Amino acid sequence: MLHDRPSGRELDKRLEEAKVCLRDQRGLFANPAKAVGELYQLAINDAGEIWKLICELLDEIDPSDYAGTRPPQKSYEKAIADRELFAFTWKSPKMGKEMYIKFALREGLYYYVSLHESRKIEKEGVVKNEMPAMRGRALREEENAVHS
Repeated sequence: MLHDRPSGRELDKRLEEAKVCLRDQRGLFANPAKAVGELYQLAINDAGEIWKLICELLDEIDPSDYAGTRPPQKSYEKAIADRELFAFTWKSPKMGKEMYIKFALREGLYYYVSLHESRKIEKEGVVKNEMPAMRGRALREEENAVHS
């Protein structure tokens, strides 16, 4: 039964917990260096803006958007080592594109792990919105981000 986790109910609960943390200004970056690049790509110049934006984006997400593993993957980041990671991919009306978010919750805190335009690989093996020549670079960058 553990391989079926997280359930829709559990995902609803985690999304609500995340929103409460952010409304109460309890958000932290799991890996600040990684976050800087993602915020730059999203044209966010003030890191303080990100928490309000994420809270708004979480309102767009529901359990059917869950894109993580079952059971959830565990973090390797020092700040949130062994905490479960919750990843979602959805079509964001606010951002006007398909987005990807990953976060962890620990002791009443929201930990930003990732937020960027989705790089979801389609069935044909092509990364959405990229030329085939760029696909290898994007996959290498994703691989490097996972292992760094």
